[in-house]
Amino acid sequence: MILGMIKKICLIFIFIILPNISNSSEKIDLQKQIQSFSWNKRIVLFITKGKYIHFINEVDDFFKKYRCENEIRNLEYIKIVGDEKRDYIFPNKYKNKYGIWLIGYDGQVKGHSTDISLLKNIHHLIDKMPIRKIEMIDKPEYNRKCN
Repeated sequence: MILGMIKKICLIFIFIILPNISNSSEKIDLQKQIQSFSWNKRIVLFITKGKYIHFINEVDDFFKKYRCENEIRNLEYIKIVGDEKRDYIFPNKYKNKYGIWLIGYDGQVKGHSTDISLLKNIHHLIDKMPIRKIEMIDKPEYNRKCN
């Protein structure tokens, strides 16, 4: 009798509780996340190991220091550090890779570096893009000056 109850409890756990636990930790599909910004935002994707504290701080500092400049260039920052990689499903072009990527409105990679060199030139790179040139002429909100 007790053995039968234990079996029933185990079955309940296996078929009802366990699936709900596994669904609560669904992975984020990075490609879908990037596509959700298509034609609305440019993306800076940052993927690195947690042990590279100096690199992480440099990138974070860039986004704090140049918040206004990044905002007028319509940049979205996606940061994946260390163990956070387990939370994502990566498309092949980012799988097992680290660094900084600039992704355009069209979802295509416009630049990549494994250090902060891309960030040092990112505003100039964006400002040379055809759509950005149109934004600077036609959309004053994308062309205001930052202090």
